[in-house]
Amino acid sequence: MDRGTVARSSSDLSAFTLSEPLHVSLEAWTRRRVGKTDHERRVAQIAAALFDLTSDLHDLNRRSRSILLGAALVHDVGRSEGSDDHAVVGAGMILEDSRLALTPSQRRALAYLTRYHRGQVPEIGEDEILDGGDNHDEMLKILGLLRAADTLDCRSIDPPRLLLVRRNRRVQIRCFLRQPDERARKAFSRPKKYRLLEETLNCTVELDVQDGDAEMLLG
Repeated sequence: MDRGTVARSSSDLSAFTLSEPLHVSLEAWTRRRVGKTDHERRVAQIAAALFDLTSDLHDLNRRSRSILLGAALVHDVGRSEGSDDHAVVGAGMILEDSRLALTPSQRRALAYLTRYHRGQVPEIGEDEILDGGDNHDEMLKILGLLRAADTLDCRSIDPPRLLLVRRNRRVQIRCFLRQPDERARKAFSRPKKYRLLEETLNCTVELDVQDGDAEMLLG
């Protein structure tokens, strides 16, 4: 099956809204701790586009999509503690803060996704956050989407314009930058950050960093 083109501007958040009360509250919780949440909102925007583009590959439901967006909004909250190991710190904050209005399963899911949005991903059942009632395969698919989305937005580099195209099991991602350099190419093209997405969705990610603007292709 040949999927249509999905285009999103990861630098323009004006058209991206958080409609679920849960997401609004999670963003506010993160903002109170880290200040601006532009990066988190861009990651959520990209994650939503990837989720929708690959819907028949992952076969996840609306609840999974909601968890993915929620994780995008909280995944870097540990940076508020000034720790290099912010993934571990952030997961602990989510597990311990009773002011977060989350069900136990939502809390475990967001903590797990925050803890492993970077670094090595443990084998199923060895993460010490999820329990036997959680769907571990679902969490791995969501994690693959989150890690890919997070890679496509960098705090220290101007956000690229993204063109996402799906052809059968090939996910083609074009990053358009006004002035691409080697640092930007390296940041957005790290194969290991897309590996979990490829493994869990049985697809291939093809990424290219180019000079220009995706909007020129859509006119």
